[in-house]
Amino acid sequence: MSGRRSHIRFAMVPSPEGVLRVLRDVVIQNTSHEHIVAVSREPGVLGESVSVQLSAHDDSAVPARVLESHPIVVDGSVRHQLRLHRGLVE
Repeated sequence: MSGRRSHIRFAMVPSPEGVLRVLRDVVIQNTSHEHIVAVSREPGVLGESVSVQLSAHDDSAVPARVLESHPIVVDGSVRHQLRLHRGLVE
């Protein structure tokens, strides 16, 4: 009879690894050789690796890492100012 206590009731499946890519619009306030300052509707996660496309006409993305994220008020709405370090920091 199936379903008895001696039968296996579940199987452990190794968890798959993957990457979730969420696209968000940001407003770039300032750029330098080392940093990008942007304003976003969502807060940044410190240490998170991101890609920033600086021009709508250019498909290349700049790799960066979130250094700071703090709320600011823009036209009566809460936004988040992000300071990003260009290039991936180990």
